[in-house]
Amino acid sequence: MATTPDDAPEAGSQYLPTPLAEARAFGWADLLTPTRRGLQELFSWLEAACEDNAKGGNSSTEHLSTSLLVSGARGSGKTTLLLSAVKALRDWKSFVRGPPSPELAALSRTLERLERRILWLEPLDLEPVPSQANLLATLLVRVRAALDHPQHAKGARGESARWSSSILEEGAEETWGKLDHLIRDASFMWEDIPSTTDARVRAEQQIRASEIYANFQPRFADAMENVARTLSMPRFGASGGEQVLLVLPIDNVDRSIEHLYNIVKLTRMVASRHLWFVLAAGHQEFQRFMERSFQRELIISGQAGIGSRGQEETLAIARRQAATTLRRALPPSYRISLEPVEPYEAWRFPVDKKEESLGEFLRRLLLPASRTRAESPVLNTFADLIDLKDRLEPEVALSYREGLRSDGAEFHEADARADEPLLQHVGRLALTLPARTLQDLWYAVRREVLSGPQAGEEQGEAAVRVATEMLRNAIDESDLPAWASEQLHHRILRQDDQGRICLDLTGKPIRRSKRTSLHGVLQGPPSDPGGDGTGAHARVLGTEVHLRRFNEVVLVLQDLEEPGREAPLPGNVGGWFMLLHDVLMLFERPRVLSADVTALEMSPEMLATVHELWAGRARGEPFVQATFWWTPPSWSTFIEFAILTVQWRAFLVRLSKGFLTAGDGQDASLRARFIQAAWVENVCSVAGLPLGRWSWGDEKQGAASVLRASRLDDALKAYERRVRDTVAGLVTRIREKSAGYDRLWTAQAWLRDELPLQVLPELALASDARSLLRQPPGPASAAGGWEALMKDWRAQAPRLAACRQQRVRDAVNRSSAATSLRQALGAGGGRASETYYGWLETVVEAWFAVVDHDGDPLASVVLGMTPRLGPASTDEHP
Repeated sequence: MATTPDDAPEAGSQYLPTPLAEARAFGWADLLTPTRRGLQELFSWLEAACEDNAKGGNSSTEHLSTSLLVSGARGSGKTTLLLSAVKALRDWKSFVRGPPSPELAALSRTLERLERRILWLEPLDLEPVPSQANLLATLLVRVRAALDHPQHAKGARGESARWSSSILEEGAEETWGKLDHLIRDASFMWEDIPSTTDARVRAEQQIRASEIYANFQPRFADAMENVARTLSMPRFGASGGEQVLLVLPIDNVDRSIEHLYNIVKLTRMVASRHLWFVLAAGHQEFQRFMERSFQRELIISGQAGIGSRGQEETLAIARRQAATTLRRALPPSYRISLEPVEPYEAWRFPVDKKEESLGEFLRRLLLPASRTRAESPVLNTFADLIDLKDRLEPEVALSYREGLRSDGAEFHEADARADEPLLQHVGRLALTLPARTLQDLWYAVRREVLSGPQAGEEQGEAAVRVATEMLRNAIDESDLPAWASEQLHHRILRQDDQGRICLDLTGKPIRRSKRTSLHGVLQGPPSDPGGDGTGAHARVLGTEVHLRRFNEVVLVLQDLEEPGREAPLPGNVGGWFMLLHDVLMLFERPRVLSADVTALEMSPEMLATVHELWAGRARGEPFVQATFWWTPPSWSTFIEFAILTVQWRAFLVRLSKGFLTAGDGQDASLRARFIQAAWVENVCSVAGLPLGRWSWGDEKQGAASVLRASRLDDALKAYERRVRDTVAGLVTRIREKSAGYDRLWTAQAWLRDELPLQVLPELALASDARSLLRQPPGPASAAGGWEALMKDWRAQAPRLAACRQQRVRDAVNRSSAATSLRQALGAGGGRASETYYGWLETVVEAWFAVVDHDGDPLASVVLGMTPRLGPASTDEHP
């Protein structure tokens, strides 16, 4: 929307506010894609209506639906569509001005056919109209005004049309007379008869209103026939043929219950093939207000139910009545939906073509600068939280775009071009905006960039202001329940003692609901029935590695006042919440408050090892399916997990379906080792200073060499050596660069606590997976990083053993067998509790007896000991 001065300010010039127009008409080239699609659909409907009008028909035997609903969220461009449609039909050549294209040529032909056949009445905006306004008289007055002022009509040769005296003499006066008569009668039909008048006068008025209503519709149809014929004469001549179609645009229909209900009533009362209504309203509000209208009628008439059950029945009746009414007045096929602007189009959006785009401004909006945190060298601007192009190697980015297209996502811009941004999931949520909200975002970012930092404020406060403003706006325009909006505005979003915005997540009011889908399954080799030395009492029946695609992030808000009540955050609200969260976490003193170690559980679930265990001595539920999720580091920002998931999604694209199909047991083990090594390398790439940039190498090294190798065993050994060197190099950089609780510190905790457990039977597919962490004989690499890590493992051996055992208990406790047993035992304590925990301990002991029958595998990883033969006790960990 061009609301800036003609001379656009140069980069770095002082910001000057300019008045904003709420909506105005645009040419085709200046419209956003959702508005273009809506206009094309509207013009197609009007062309079909004109063709149907030309064919004629016996309207007395038809029940017509002559209304179109242009629906969309607040600010989606409904008013802009109506105004642009008027501009297009008044001067289509100016409207379609721009570079020639097949789409533009087809649109020009359509508008040329419609230009003289459509007459737009004066638009009706219901927002300022009084609730008791006579809408019938308002409509008739607009029809009469069209007869009085035909200055926008064009004659048969394209010249401006004017009334001639012969037309007025030949029957136009009769048309005016019929309209005036209908306008005078409208008050009797539309308005209620006053209850305070004399009874006889009131009875006469009721009789008069009934007489008018009895023949109003035939009289209206006859008058509209005359109006269409009269308006067609200056355009098409007096010989008959084509006739003009009148269109009344009605904006803001959903502003009140009275207006909405009366408009539907009006469209049914004055149905005519010569008159069409184009209504602009949000579809959900339209439906909801119609329900409230019928609910109010039931209450006023005394037909509403009593009590909570009666109220539910009343609401159900009102909902059915509203659905039936809308289906008759506005069938589903008569609705034009305006979708939000897609994120890639929003990224390129400028309010004025002379200005920079939104993406360019976001690249100038600085994030907090920290002297100690490891994130600062790579996360410099707000765009770095949205666009991942600089965080991915070109080959990885290309594979990820291929994955998006294979999933059926409509990312026309996300092709192989290197100059296109690669918007991460959170960024796509935040930038999927209605047109007016997108304009507000552009102005907010532009204001902060051109104004510069305020005196004495810390770098990054401008980014906080933009994210906070957008989050509050998203909350206000969402369909969240009142309690959720209140808590977000006043409990979670608040100011600290210095007046700075912070997020208060004390009590964890927001949790993350993970959405994944299965990509493929790698089945392990069948287990040897007699190889574990436990007989028939316990054995592993099967093992699989499940590779999952991480699809989206859904945040769920839990009510802090009423336990058990929760509401999922809409996509736009969740997107801006996560962006604000990351901005606040990047300050040297993070401004996300929590009483827990981590304010949010953000770990994505992308890999799982699933074991089927038979524990014969576990009474009641001997068959247990235990799932062990592969856990990445517990980072504190969403952007880190976004890079991890995007790189892994790209890696899964490179893994063909044939790769996951194992030939024999040995081959499956090799493939599982490769996936495990790739997972560790992916984690290390995100944990390191570059924050991403995972390189797959080529035919000679890296993950690509394994995928292209003819002999998987040899290529895998070289790749595992590369991964060990990567881990060792990361350990060295942690020792040199880490400054407290930062991303490198988090990586150190993962390498120390999680990596040695990664190769144990709980997560591994085969016993030889421990080779990934065995440093072969030879000179030490990476400045002694690997030796330092091994020293940490040896010091933490008892703790690692305890963590491993607790992980097994948690997996068994989450299993469906455990859930079934808890349900069977009930919620009581005492003996039921003892029975359940006895079963749990039996299953855990059976697991360790089966998988550790050759000795403690943790000792071979941590202490470098040779596994001993014979059954091992679960208490003998070093």
